[in-house]
Amino acid sequence: MIRAVAFLLCLALASALSTGAKAQTPPPRPVPANTLPARTHLILTVPLANAQTLAATAAAITNDFGVTLSAEWPLQSISVHCFVVEVGRQTDIDALVQRMRADARIRTVQRMQDFNTFASSKSARHFPVQQALVQLNAVAAQRISKGANVKVAIVDSAIDGTHPDLSGRVEALRDFVDDDRQGKGEAHGTAIAGIIGADATNATGMVGVAPDAELVGLRACWQAKGKAGHCNSFSLARALNFAILNHFDVINMSLGGPPDLLLGELIHAAIDSGAVVVAAWGEGDKAAFPASVPGVIAAGRSADTAIPAPSVDVLSTAPHNHYNYVSGSSVAAAHVSGVVALLLAAHPGLHANDVAKTLHAAVEARHGKPMLDACQALDAVVDKPFSCTQ
Repeated sequence: MIRAVAFLLCLALASALSTGAKAQTPPPRPVPANTLPARTHLILTVPLANAQTLAATAAAITNDFGVTLSAEWPLQSISVHCFVVEVGRQTDIDALVQRMRADARIRTVQRMQDFNTFASSKSARHFPVQQALVQLNAVAAQRISKGANVKVAIVDSAIDGTHPDLSGRVEALRDFVDDDRQGKGEAHGTAIAGIIGADATNATGMVGVAPDAELVGLRACWQAKGKAGHCNSFSLARALNFAILNHFDVINMSLGGPPDLLLGELIHAAIDSGAVVVAAWGEGDKAAFPASVPGVIAAGRSADTAIPAPSVDVLSTAPHNHYNYVSGSSVAAAHVSGVVALLLAAHPGLHANDVAKTLHAAVEARHGKPMLDACQALDAVVDKPFSCTQ
């Protein structure tokens, strides 16, 4: 409890310091991200400046290009200010983007992009033996490391922090969508959190891959009941900016979509800051963005360049104290993020490139299919060899 309180105080202090450093910037305009349809919105970035300069820039841009300012937010991690503008439904958006790119006041401009989570679920009426940890050989690995003191940012839909297997495990919850959940969890984020770090000490439910890791939920996606999670460039950019400023060790992104210039820049900034970014490969033959970004660890089932991890009918936490079976590359990414936390706890300061090499080297054939062996990966980064026999 003391550690959790201290962690929350550190988050608050870091946020206050970053706000103080840019005290002259205009206040954020927290428009709900799920009210900004991609077909009518663009995202522009300009260099950070004082409030008066940014206000003048926004007024000039909206006047010169005939657009309406919908939202704005500083992204201190890459030293830019973000404007979200709405365009008319009859506007030739491609032509408008080209004109904006030629304007010296505008650093970057792009369409708002949509992203989705990669998991399906079905109800678990009877609690079965949890097979995913066995497939991953995580039980043996947990004898050496459980992810203690490793900060994991879960960029996803809302996590149900009241679930018995997550209560006390989720250090903080931040909402970058609409601040309207009031602590209510959503299915995808709750499942991903359970796989990464469900409680191992409460003698009930399930156990996460890294049950001692410090989990923080960064809600950047929203989810209707029975539907996939949905996110956009604006909500994801704000969540990534927060994760970078607060120095998370691992950033899990069990989601994907089209290439995105702004998000790509933030992901590179996260990796440069020392974070390990793990993303879902997607359900196609080619990696979705951001799994396709160089330096990001992609997780999937059996793709040559992805880390294969359990992804079919995996038991995990669900809102309202329930459990569901979940499938998809989102699930694989959560397992890989958990293993990364085990590695970083055992070998703090391990670089993202070394983490990726270690994971790839620990992939073994199991029942004729490739599978990550968490214990073999951990054995490769600790000084004293140990047995991986369960």
